Amino acid sequence: MAAVVPISRPHASAAGLRYKIAASALAASAVIALARLTGFGPGAELAQNPLHQSRVFGTLPRQLQTARVAAATLEGSSRYTCVMALGKNGKLSIGFRERRRDVAVSLTACDLYNASRETGSTELLDGASLSARNIFLSGGYALSSGSVMTASSNLATRVSAAANPYARLEVPAYTGCTRTRYRLEERKTETISSGIYCGGIEVAGGATLNLDPGTYILDRGDFTVSGNSTVNGTGVTLVLTSRTGSNYGTVDIRAGATTEITAPALGATAGIPGIAIWVDGDQQAANDTFDGGSSQNINGAIYLPGRQVNYSGGSPPATRCSQLIARAITFTGSSYFRHDCRGAGLSDPDPPLLLAEQRLF
Repeated sequence: MAAVVPISRPHASAAGLRYKIAASALAASAVIALARLTGFGPGAELAQNPLHQSRVFGTLPRQLQTARVAAATLEGSSRYTCVMALGKNGKLSIGFRERRRDVAVSLTACDLYNASRETGSTELLDGASLSARNIFLSGGYALSSGSVMTASSNLATRVSAAANPYARLEVPAYTGCTRTRYRLEERKTETISSGIYCGGIEVAGGATLNLDPGTYILDRGDFTVSGNSTVNGTGVTLVLTSRTGSNYGTVDIRAGATTEITAPALGATAGIPGIAIWVDGDQQAANDTFDGGSSQNINGAIYLPGRQVNYSGGSPPATRCSQLIARAITFTGSSYFRHDCRGAGLSDPDPPLLLAEQRLF
């Protein structure tokens, strides 16, 4: 069942948000509702109180009426996607058991999607919080005591999965090696040009690496940024891939590192527009780590379609156009996303179809 909760802003009028019914056999042309979420335990449904912003936290569920309607889409919903989990049976977790508490993930005026159909596949642990414009879940969710989920517009469960907006992306053709097993030693500073980096790129502690604009192909190698080191680059795309189809590298940005990377914009003559970091291949056992915290500011898409990612990063002053797409995602520390991406070249999915049965108020 799809739980559909269009939410008003505080003191908004009762006109509400309109849902257009796609098939005519079963229902009227629109559904209008405003609600405040007043809490539930894991897997429970939603409760109503108009004229407030939505918040979800752990209390008792209320019973809702059920209505059968045809598949529906959000009418007039803009496509601002900041976080997307693609795996049909993975997890999107906020917080990390017994390690960090009170992890806050903020998606400023943009949306979160989770394609997993598992019950509790979106989970908030140990007082974690999540805020977004829209939250679209193909499965259910679970909230630990003290955790809070806030949607300023809509929260919907059991929705159809949105399409991967980069599914047709292809790795540029390449041959040879520009550098092999490139490593910048501690406390050194160097500027490098785009090319084929066989065996990956490593930036040791205290080093500063400046990237010229363009596409950096890391063939069968990692992108490693150690603590206290710095990577800067504007108009840059990093692609981790393998010409043999095996031994794909991983991303490992460690705590204390400073990473300032901006993807090429539309019309750029070098790099892949909109893509900052892309890990090609489908190695589900591999983990990518972005643990730079507030000094990790990657503007553009981080595209890891086959990977599990552990993520902590972004900051209100420096992050303006951010998007994270992976098979499964764990937010291990507070993270900030924003989708001020006009002209940046990012792609966004269409809003999801709601399944044939929804809960209405």
